[in-house]
Amino acid sequence: MKGQNIPAVIICLFHVSATLWGFTEQEVTGLFSKDCILPCHFPAGHDEVIHWKKENKYVHSYYQQKDQLKEQDPHYRLRTHLFHESIPSGNASLKLSNLSMTDEGPYTCYVGTAQDGTEVEVLLRVKAPSSYALEYQKTNTERRLKCYAFLTYPAPTISWVQGNISIQETDQEETRNGILYSLRSDKDIVNTTDTYYCHIHLDHEVWAAEWKMQDHLPKVEGESTIISCDYGGRREHHNSDAASTDGFSVVWTLHRNAVTSVLASFNGTFHSHQPRVQVNESDFSLRLDHLTAGDSGEYLCNISTPLYTKLAVTTLRIEKKEERNHMNTLTYRKKIALCTQILLMLVMKRTKSSSTFPFELQ
Repeated sequence: MKGQNIPAVIICLFHVSATLWGFTEQEVTGLFSKDCILPCHFPAGHDEVIHWKKENKYVHSYYQQKDQLKEQDPHYRLRTHLFHESIPSGNASLKLSNLSMTDEGPYTCYVGTAQDGTEVEVLLRVKAPSSYALEYQKTNTERRLKCYAFLTYPAPTISWVQGNISIQETDQEETRNGILYSLRSDKDIVNTTDTYYCHIHLDHEVWAAEWKMQDHLPKVEGESTIISCDYGGRREHHNSDAASTDGFSVVWTLHRNAVTSVLASFNGTFHSHQPRVQVNESDFSLRLDHLTAGDSGEYLCNISTPLYTKLAVTTLRIEKKEERNHMNTLTYRKKIALCTQILLMLVMKRTKSSSTFPFELQ
């Protein structure tokens, strides 16, 4: 804004909806517990009188070239600030610190000078610092999904879909932090061939997540393998434009014997946490070289954006070379036995259909 310095910690979105005869309406969105600027500009003049009000409550007043806070509502005490050095240039914007959900609503800025009068209506919306996640857990006896909504307002609702059928959750837990809600909903996976979906419903948005098990990959020690991160879900999240947006991330983890290890991650830049691991920068697939028996387990690719998460699980089984050779030998023996059996059946069939010796020349 002209004539003022706005600290980097202040995050607001301004929307001017109407301006007519010195009256202006604007909409601002601020983040819970952060600072925000309520904009108010007027034609520069002399002997400025500034009153910020919310409904019938005085938020901040200024006249006689200084703040006048005797009538200030206690809710705003020590939380308001005018940019005094910018007032002579026509800036009566108000910084409101440590936003709470009760700060939301319409504010009126009135500025009178010796030459003119201006009134600005500002609608403040306060956005909770909500975040969401889908977690996959596997034990020896079950697989379970946990869908989280952290620090939301008001309380969200969570729904589940298996395939294309709505299903009931297995368990739920809710906690409170002041007026903010955190909710966790659990669902047991009963059919690994189905895709599971979690939807978190709020007043202003819907967050979605999906989980799916991919094909098993049998491999042999010493070989290399590539595990796909794309299982037919939202491919648009894999392009470079999506990958460059705020909040986009990819994390590869290995789940083995109830222990989870992070293999690689992407959050603007790629990071490999294991020397034998590489991630393809175009499709985020995982490459593992020089496989060992310790690489067996479930590999989880987690692709997340602010409003969407998808989890793809691939089971990798590493065989020792002697096991593969043994299996190949068994397979060869089975083939020989099968061929012998077929020949015997043909011989018996020919014997029954001919009175002569089955191999007698006709």
